[in-house]
Amino acid sequence: MKLQDSKSSIKQQLVTFLINDELFGIDIRLINEVNPNVDIIPIPLTDSYIRGHINVRGQVILVLDLYVIFGKNPRPVTEKSHIVIFKTMQDLLRTGIYNSETDINIFGNKSIAMLVDEIGDVMEIDADQIETPTQNLKYTYSEFTEGIVKLKNKLLIIVNPVKVLKYSGESSL
Repeated sequence: MKLQDSKSSIKQQLVTFLINDELFGIDIRLINEVNPNVDIIPIPLTDSYIRGHINVRGQVILVLDLYVIFGKNPRPVTEKSHIVIFKTMQDLLRTGIYNSETDINIFGNKSIAMLVDEIGDVMEIDADQIETPTQNLKYTYSEFTEGIVKLKNKLLIIVNPVKVLKYSGESSL
């Protein structure tokens, strides 16, 4: 995924979240909102990575389970769980953060969200701190990883939302 000025900018803001006690982040410019509404209504006969849908202010939003996309079994929803809602294609076009080489059609005309175990903070990092994922990164994450940032006590894994949204239930590994 190529964001305009992603590597050439001085700072990048990431919405961080935890899944199974591991720290992940996504570019804040791609996020519409973070919502504590985890009253997810299951959709019968769908793949396990489709957790269901939620109703946010009258809008029905599809919820993907990022943990299942990473190749794990579904986890229970807890009081710390949150829904991270992506911007739509129209939102991204309006803000102009994507260049012409990026396929933003994957974001679609309707909102899509992902379930996370716990929401973290918004972190501002230097773009030059972002490293290319190594082969040591867990293979289940590497397919969906845009980069990693070494923090004091752990790694921050930057998720590529385009790859997550393109996921169809089959890993390319």
